[in-house]
Amino acid sequence: MAASLLNFDVSNNLLTTIDITNIVWENQQAFCQTNFSFNKITSISNQLEWTCKRNTQFGYGGFVNLSNNNLSHFVKFSEIGFGNFFFLGKLLSYGFDLRENNWICDCKMYFFALKSSIILNMFHRNYFEVTCHSPPEFKNVLLINIIKSQSLDRLICNLTLADRCPPKCRCFYQPSRSRTVVDCSRTGRIRLPTALPLRTDLEVDLSSNKIESMLNNNHAINTIGNGNLLYYYSKYIRKLDLSNNKIEIIPDDLIFKLRNVSLINLSKNKITNTPRTLQILNPCQINIGEVVIHCKCKDIWLQNWLPSIHSKCFNNTRVYCKYNNEKIHILNMTRHELGCRLYNDFILCLNIALAVTVFIVTISSLSIYTIRFELFIMTRKFLKYCKGIVVPSDAYAYDIYISCNENDVYLRHWLSSSLVPFLQEEKFRVFLPYRDCQIGRPREEETIDIMSTSLNFVILLSEDSESSTEMWINKEWKYAWYNYRYDINREIIVINYDMLEYQDVAHKYLRAFLKMHSFINFSNRDKLIKADVYSRLQFQEQST
Repeated sequence: MAASLLNFDVSNNLLTTIDITNIVWENQQAFCQTNFSFNKITSISNQLEWTCKRNTQFGYGGFVNLSNNNLSHFVKFSEIGFGNFFFLGKLLSYGFDLRENNWICDCKMYFFALKSSIILNMFHRNYFEVTCHSPPEFKNVLLINIIKSQSLDRLICNLTLADRCPPKCRCFYQPSRSRTVVDCSRTGRIRLPTALPLRTDLEVDLSSNKIESMLNNNHAINTIGNGNLLYYYSKYIRKLDLSNNKIEIIPDDLIFKLRNVSLINLSKNKITNTPRTLQILNPCQINIGEVVIHCKCKDIWLQNWLPSIHSKCFNNTRVYCKYNNEKIHILNMTRHELGCRLYNDFILCLNIALAVTVFIVTISSLSIYTIRFELFIMTRKFLKYCKGIVVPSDAYAYDIYISCNENDVYLRHWLSSSLVPFLQEEKFRVFLPYRDCQIGRPREEETIDIMSTSLNFVILLSEDSESSTEMWINKEWKYAWYNYRYDINREIIVINYDMLEYQDVAHKYLRAFLKMHSFINFSNRDKLIKADVYSRLQFQEQST
């Protein structure tokens, strides 16, 4: 309520729980003391589902006495309305006396202790001196001393058999390092345990035992991981220590399962094999120690996998070969010493032949690519000659489409007064763009339509057309080549009006005509030009 209640005292009763809404006051700017001491309070509830919001204000607060109760763990702040941990900063004007409770200083205390270090660096109050009640090593130890001494690593939770901790092992969860430790070292084991805690980031220590195999065929775990503990728990294990045991064989498929484990320690065992599946691991990820084997050529992959002598993990795995009654590091062995056959004359000749073949194929491919347009034109002419193609009379609306630089007055005069009249006298249907285009119709659309219904394309090359900023000539050349390429009936006749060299022509397909000398030189006399054009045209079959 909005009131002026300065003191609220319910001490020395039998309360077992207290609601958060009786501890933090929103409707009153300040109070003196709320006293819940000397009860049996074990928990703080939030029955009204109260939530601290960004605009929530607690005024100047007051003193909340929760001393001499049965509190053992700090409640999860999200459960009492503080979904955002930083909203607890709104309570800095409050004072909370939590002394003389049964505080258990374990992993559940870690988060609160970690965040409290920020406040402790700012100021100190005597009611901050909360004393741990358990575990035994922290009995009567002030929590603030643990925080100030940076001993938060010691805030752990011990796990029991109910948590799947193996017998004779010590298991604990350590939040400061985000790990769960399973310490089964020196427990006299002869095989792997049957179960492990179902937690992520397991660090399993099975060192200094008598374990002979990394496989566990115990019937008790046949229902998980195909009878193998490591197969099933591989997704949970972060570190695995099996050093100083009697293991001889590293199973191939198990290495693949353990590929995400950050460190595997198999040193001081009796390893006699180095499976090639080790290649999927980083050599700094596994420690096998010293391994002595009878090296063969198949083991040469180790020379590429093992770290160099300058690597920080060079000593993790050291493979030695038995050679001439000596022990030699495999990195120092030659191919011959490993029993690898050197190349014989046949293999050498085969390699040379393959290299020459690859060279010839590469050069040929490059050459073919360079003259691909010329080859296409030659092949097309050959096919037309062999097939003797006859074009139906009604297949195309126009016999000839002429592409030229329309800005050249002299060229236009020659076309209008000489070439076009000659072609029309020979009964050819000629489309001359600057003469026949419809006014108001989009130029490109009309160009596509007319060229798609034209049988022959006469292209006049000139310097102006090649350097012109207008796009119509380039588009006409592109559509002419497209129709020529996909319709074997069509023909392109190139007239070199300005006697250009092929190097002067940017378009590769028109340059191919010049390189092959498949063009008409305008330096010829007028009659010869017209006759040459006539002889190169593709004719339509005359209708009867």
